[in-house]
Amino acid sequence: MKQYVVFESNNQNFALNLSVVERIIELENPKKIPESSSYLLGVTQYRGMILPIIDLTKRLYDVYSNHNIDSKVIVVLWKDTQIGLLVDNVIGIKTFSEEQFENYNADIQILKEYVSGFIKAEEDITFILDTDKLFDLEQEKELLSTTEKSETPDTDPSKNIGSHEGEIEP
Repeated sequence: MKQYVVFESNNQNFALNLSVVERIIELENPKKIPESSSYLLGVTQYRGMILPIIDLTKRLYDVYSNHNIDSKVIVVLWKDTQIGLLVDNVIGIKTFSEEQFENYNADIQILKEYVSGFIKAEEDITFILDTDKLFDLEQEKELLSTTEKSETPDTDPSKNIGSHEGEIEP
């Protein structure tokens, strides 16, 4: 049995292994970085650090997400740092049995390298997203440059009280 955070992007279900998810937060007003990639919405402060926010729908489908009350940011651990993935809706944390997993079949050409497999549940198919393969080398450099400028996080929890209203722990 494995646990995943299941969410929607462009009316399609995706899953992230719970081990890479740090937190689910509300979308705050990200500050746009001039001349950045179109899927990089901007950056926001998160626990004393700079958190890049990625519009996952734009990254996967090349169309902008329709931000609404259901939109959330999934903070994931990526390349020894954190990034935020804006998604249309978080469905929840689900547990799946080994029988529900289907490995990526090389014969299926519609999938990209960042989809590592499928989960078959009820009448639906959920794509398993591999965040390590979500960006090419140039895109990685751009994202890492936004996080290198971040400060050391404040380890005193009393200084962070109330700074992230609406946070949802996975």
